[in-house]
Amino acid sequence: MRTHKCLLFLSLILSFIALSGKAQTLSPVHFGIKGGGNFSSLSLSDTRLDSKFSGGYFAGAMVRVDLRKVYIQGDVLFAQKKSKIETNDGRTEDAKWKSIEVPLVIGYKIVDLSLLNVRVFGGGVYSYVMDDNISILNNVNNSYREFDKSNVGYQLGAGVDISRFTIDLRYEGGLNNLSKDFKSKPNSFSLSLGYFFI
Repeated sequence: MRTHKCLLFLSLILSFIALSGKAQTLSPVHFGIKGGGNFSSLSLSDTRLDSKFSGGYFAGAMVRVDLRKVYIQGDVLFAQKKSKIETNDGRTEDAKWKSIEVPLVIGYKIVDLSLLNVRVFGGGVYSYVMDDNISILNNVNNSYREFDKSNVGYQLGAGVDISRFTIDLRYEGGLNNLSKDFKSKPNSFSLSLGYFFI
């Protein structure tokens, strides 16, 4: 009797998983959450400064609309980014900034199976800087006052979907300088893990 109950319970679980996967493929719109890490640097024009990649993090929500093999995905993320700044006199400090980021990408599924997708994508990203700490830049030159609040960039990447889980590797580059007072565009690599509820 116990064996029959175990088999019945296992059958119910497998049926639920199968139905969930089928339901996901039937709906073209998917909502989920994601988070991960980023590595960022600043392409500074000042020869007295050298910028190196440093780690940060991000988290937020995402929505994807499937159009057969093509899809559109938008995210709303809170991100903290850092870049390690070295001066020519040997001082080192992290330049940090926190922002709300809204990427919008168009992707193509190279492999398109019911529970496995392999994708490539590209698009744009808008970011709004809420807070920055760039004291080491201020100490070098008073023109490094603060980052502009609004910035625009581009993203390129690849990803894998396994059932409801999604993994993305992205490169992000700046299209405009972080401030009108100095030439500096951010570059960033990110790795994320997400989960689609629907």
